[in-house]
Amino acid sequence: MASSNGSVFSETLQEITNTKLEELSKRRSDFETTKSNILSMLEAEKEPTQRLYILSQGVKACYALKLGKFKKVPNVIARWQQSSELEVELKNLDRFLAQAKYDPSLSLSMLKKWEESLLRHLDTQSLKYEYASLYAQLVTEWLSTTGAKEDEVDVAMTEGFEDVAKAMKLDSRQQWERTVFEPAQVDVARLQSYLDQLFGVGSMDSPAKLKALNHFRQKVATFENEMAAPNQFNPRTLRWVADGLLSSGLLSDEKREVLRDFKNNTIILSEISDVLNMRITSLSSWSWGSAVPLEQRRQISGTYNVLMHEDLLQALFLQYIGIKWSVFLKEAFLKFRGTTGAWESGWKKMPNIDAERRKYYLAGAERDRKNSVQFVRDRTYRKHYFMAHLMDHESQRNEIAEGEEEAQYHAIPPPPPPALAVPATAQQMQQQSLMQQQAVMQQRQAQASASRMRQAPAPSARRAPIAGGPTAGAALFGSVSNNPNLFPNRSVYDPLDDDDGDIENDEDSDNKRPIQSKQRLLRLLSTEIAVNTKLYGEMTAFHSMFERWNTLLPHETILTVLSFFGVSKAWLSFFKKFLTAPLKFLDDDPSVPARNRSRGTPASHVLSDVFGESILFCLDFSVNQSTAGAALFRMQDDFWFWSRDHSAAVTAWKSVTEFVNATGTYIDSTKTGTLRISRDPDVSLEIDRSLPQGEIRWGFLRLNPQTGKFEIDQTMVNKHIIDLRKQLQDKQNSVISFIQAWNTYAATFFTSNFGKAANCFGQDHVAQMLATHERIQREVFSSSSSLASSSGNQKGATNIVDFLKNVMEERFGVSNIPDAYLFFPMELGGLDLKSPFVSILQVHDTVLKDPSKELDKFFEAEKDTYNVRKHAFERNSLGRANQPGFQWKPENPADQENFMSFAEYVRYREDIGYNFDNDLFSVYKKLLELPVEDGIQTADARVTSGINALAQQDNLRSITANWNSMEPYWKWIAQLYGPEAMDRFDGLNIVEPGLLPMGMVSIFREKRVQWQA
Repeated sequence: MASSNGSVFSETLQEITNTKLEELSKRRSDFETTKSNILSMLEAEKEPTQRLYILSQGVKACYALKLGKFKKVPNVIARWQQSSELEVELKNLDRFLAQAKYDPSLSLSMLKKWEESLLRHLDTQSLKYEYASLYAQLVTEWLSTTGAKEDEVDVAMTEGFEDVAKAMKLDSRQQWERTVFEPAQVDVARLQSYLDQLFGVGSMDSPAKLKALNHFRQKVATFENEMAAPNQFNPRTLRWVADGLLSSGLLSDEKREVLRDFKNNTIILSEISDVLNMRITSLSSWSWGSAVPLEQRRQISGTYNVLMHEDLLQALFLQYIGIKWSVFLKEAFLKFRGTTGAWESGWKKMPNIDAERRKYYLAGAERDRKNSVQFVRDRTYRKHYFMAHLMDHESQRNEIAEGEEEAQYHAIPPPPPPALAVPATAQQMQQQSLMQQQAVMQQRQAQASASRMRQAPAPSARRAPIAGGPTAGAALFGSVSNNPNLFPNRSVYDPLDDDDGDIENDEDSDNKRPIQSKQRLLRLLSTEIAVNTKLYGEMTAFHSMFERWNTLLPHETILTVLSFFGVSKAWLSFFKKFLTAPLKFLDDDPSVPARNRSRGTPASHVLSDVFGESILFCLDFSVNQSTAGAALFRMQDDFWFWSRDHSAAVTAWKSVTEFVNATGTYIDSTKTGTLRISRDPDVSLEIDRSLPQGEIRWGFLRLNPQTGKFEIDQTMVNKHIIDLRKQLQDKQNSVISFIQAWNTYAATFFTSNFGKAANCFGQDHVAQMLATHERIQREVFSSSSSLASSSGNQKGATNIVDFLKNVMEERFGVSNIPDAYLFFPMELGGLDLKSPFVSILQVHDTVLKDPSKELDKFFEAEKDTYNVRKHAFERNSLGRANQPGFQWKPENPADQENFMSFAEYVRYREDIGYNFDNDLFSVYKKLLELPVEDGIQTADARVTSGINALAQQDNLRSITANWNSMEPYWKWIAQLYGPEAMDRFDGLNIVEPGLLPMGMVSIFREKRVQWQA
């Protein structure tokens, strides 16, 4: 059914497109014929007034404004140009021509200007038809190449590249098959013991944890009863289920088209609801069927995903169940975290005596904890990273632009997968994996040019503790203080009581933006490095990922953890059937039987996120408990930890190791590393041997162990420049496909993986991004590149614009193509080519040049404020022991007269709002902030005129009639290329509305780029 509907939809849209293109060709031909006749008559006529009359009548005919001597030309522009400047000009000209018959004082020069103006209108319309025709040819070219088969497309590639690509794809499939069709060996008894100990089962030492666990299990039972209710599906429900499925990346392009069609048909939705209601009431008999097709899909990063292609009804059913469980578990885990005494707080404990002394000396000059650095940390973690892959509500969706994918670093080959063909205990497998990882680490260590991992600094180089700060071995975290004197207007701090706006000026959306979470995490780490090295002299951080989490995750681990959390046998049975799907690749021979999955979870399914997050909650909780409140910042299988206390990092990694051993999972050693960063770049601090070796990386960024700053890895960029060139070479048969690939790879993928400009990164980071983008474009289109040689381009293009102009001139004979035609949005007749430079340039001058200076301002302001408050106390203006209202005073008479020491004053600088300009809270927030995009604030008069003329169009999304509401990027594009468009097309519409096949073009915008192996 899906295939049939999709075919009908595509064929209908193709027919509409062909009709539009044929009509466009006819109108252009009629216009040019009429124009040619007018020009021929002008050549034969010498009298100025008569020439002007002939031209006036001809223009009216061309624009269908009034029947004149020439045949009326059908033109869609007549519908919306009735009040245009041209019509006004022609109406006035009729009166002026009547005057010219009798009034000899009208000069020839004036008549000549009118004639030139009318000829310019004709030439402009010819130009618009020319570019509409070019657009039509580009669409036709695109349609003719989208159906090309992979083996036909690969002809353009070199033979060696094709062979390597096919070998990599085959190797990826074989590795996947060796894993998922052999069961994992998990010591279930050991896992059960690990969970019991972690959550305090059978122990009287942690009643709060056990209480939270029991409440969680009760909630699971209540939820399962709700899921047994009849008639859960209806058209309204299916619409939000469909929205989530469309954003999941699971469906093929054809099924996406069909599902969108279903969404708008209530009758079909009602029929589907009936079927799915029957399925959920007989959940125990649910099955996948005989086989579920599999597809290998190459990602832009070069890795392969293996996706299941179940039918739409099955996909909708599983999406609904996954969403319901996801939303429920997110709320349940939040409640667990909020249970008093269960989840350790990261707040530094303030003894009552300290609180009373601060009240005595400072008399309310400080704010509560909501204006503290620790509040920002807690709230950011809770809102953006705690169980982040679970959903906050049913209609929440993933917003992932194509190309927003993390670049994968492959310095050395990863260790081979465990020898699944030979059964082994979980402990044996884990030991084998750890030995492999250790070997890889040693190899990496030997390759490092400047190893500092186990070299302790000389005694003279060791730092001294900051005055008032903790000693090197001091515990960083303590339990939250319940002292009512510290916060007289609040009860015990509630970590969930923080739902005001985002602390950082980051884009905030009700939907999930994974790339934003990753970028935000980089800002957090960079800010913490700057703060902790300045305040305490050092910081330790480690970053790691699980090895092929979705592929290697043992089913026994999933079912054991879910059972521990109270999931019933009925639902465990359903989940087991979901996990053990019968699988078969689409390109397998029909005689090849389907095989049941024995390990791992299906990619892009919400239920896979449910399973993964439930298990990884145990890791989060373990780190929280062992470190007395420290946070493991985690995005699914990718996790980060940092602390100024080196021993806290050691403890956290020990918790990771215990989790891995208990769950039968594996750490990817090639994506794991530890850094201990010193305030002094020349000082190397010893790293405990238990911590993993290696670098800390994300995307194209590498954390410099000396400076503590992220830098772009140019060697890694070089590899992707080669791949980008090959991918563009594959798309050369279609200009539209070429631009789509460029926009995704160069403008989105590269830019996303360079990290978003932020104050904590400084201006150097922005300069690195600009320089690297310049190099990418220069090298991709260099005369020596395979791209240039394969295109036959002999004009030496060194950038994307010149390259595309040369290609279009060679193929379609159109020269002198304006830049606006390339960069303007499709709604205005442009090709929507994206510039990676514009958005970066807009923040170049607004980002902080040197973030460290902000902390210098803080130190100075802190010292000044201390002196001011000390002086005020000594003047008796704030209050002392002999003033009324003070119930408490220090016992020591000297303390009653002398202000607190500076060390005591700064002791809680991260946990309390100190309430002065440039305090640590303000500086911390400022470092996290994204710079304001300082682009084009005001358009010039001509562009403003063009913007205002767009008011009658209702399909505009980028450059619109409202300048103030336009995104900074499009303001820049409008002002940069707008004057050229106004000069050549008398407006910002390069092609008149209604002439383009926008339906088909919108479909191409939504199709994924097919990356070659």
